[in-house]
Amino acid sequence: MHGGLVETDVLIDDGIIVGLLRAGEPGDAETVIDATGKVILPGIIDTHAHTREPGYTHKEDFYTASRAAAVGGITTMIDMPNVEPPTDTVEAFLEKRELADGKSIIDWGHWVAGTNPIEIPKLAEAGATGYKTFQVSGAYPHDPRLALNDEGKLISSFRAIAETGLPSLIHPFNQALFEKLSEEAFAAGKPQDWRTFGEVYTTEEIWHTAVNTLINLQRLTGVRLHIVHTHSGKSLDLVREAKENGQRVTAAVDPKYYHLTLKDLEEKKGRACPGGFITEDPERMAKIWQALNDGTMDMIDADHAPHTLEEIAQLDDDAWNAAMGSPQYDWQYSITLTDVNNGKLSLRRAVELLAETPAKFIGQYPKKGVLTPGADADLVIVDMDREHVITDDNLQTKVGWSPYVGWTIKGYVELTMLRGTVIAKEREVLGEKGFGQYIAGVAQ
Repeated sequence: MHGGLVETDVLIDDGIIVGLLRAGEPGDAETVIDATGKVILPGIIDTHAHTREPGYTHKEDFYTASRAAAVGGITTMIDMPNVEPPTDTVEAFLEKRELADGKSIIDWGHWVAGTNPIEIPKLAEAGATGYKTFQVSGAYPHDPRLALNDEGKLISSFRAIAETGLPSLIHPFNQALFEKLSEEAFAAGKPQDWRTFGEVYTTEEIWHTAVNTLINLQRLTGVRLHIVHTHSGKSLDLVREAKENGQRVTAAVDPKYYHLTLKDLEEKKGRACPGGFITEDPERMAKIWQALNDGTMDMIDADHAPHTLEEIAQLDDDAWNAAMGSPQYDWQYSITLTDVNNGKLSLRRAVELLAETPAKFIGQYPKKGVLTPGADADLVIVDMDREHVITDDNLQTKVGWSPYVGWTIKGYVELTMLRGTVIAKEREVLGEKGFGQYIAGVAQ
């Protein structure tokens, strides 16, 4: 409760937490779930999902993504606009909502395209949760139709979004520098495989020069700037400084950038490229963990980005035109709870990063993200001492593989509940299609 562990019974009525009883206090209930010796945590609110629907449903859809989310301890997901067609018009947005309304078993929202200042206010009025724009452009999933690399176009976008009061999520990237360094790598005889791509893609200057531009544009426009993939050390320094100056800047990082090593990628044939190269730099890793602990980093998001193993295999030949990303949802809570058990994060900080701060970010706190009377009963029951070796067996993601194969997690999600209804138990999905509710944007 607000980051503190207390021995208590949680009373739920009509999907809402109505009371917390101290041990020994009398109370009656029609249904009792015994969680003795376990930890009850708020469900994860993940702000970085790629459900792949519409257009790419051979590798994921709203139903399969939400199933993977349920077993992973996620009760709300906000998904991305890089689908086919991209969500850059009200018509496309409403069509996407109709698809998800009949499939998702968890609550959900949607980041629409932030590329067209004319469409931006219309999309807000239609109920968009917020906006997502890519500075990176190229092969799918980096759809050039959703990319803005020009500062003039970015400032026009930011001004329009600022008027809505909704957040502007940005994938930061210096595209011109990336293209130049790629050309130089090829000229030096390096292959176009995932190893070379990763070396170039994670170049520090590609990221922090982009973040510097974004922070300056935020200062000019007042937009609610949210930077994803915030893994470069100098980018984190810039975010910290912006926060100290009172700017509306938040940041998130996804676990692959601080967990998957070059060894992992070599052994697993490039799965989850390019994140693993970052863990070879101890100074950069230290800055990520510092930011996660000191509040510079606001959220851990998943970047749940499934591709088939056949698509991933293309990274060996032409990474510049291959699919990038990996499925994350099936074990999302357990990955971070393992960090807690290993002393990397406190349990309180982990819950802030995964649930409480994201709830505030999307305007749903204290309705979500916390276990207090009046909140939705979105919760997970965890055995913090239970260990499990991850395999590709019994995964709920449609692509059927995990980048964490062989990992031993400690901190096992035994039950996930959404609005008082058990949607997953012991990795069996119990939630029904369409149970998830849409979360519209809240101006802040």
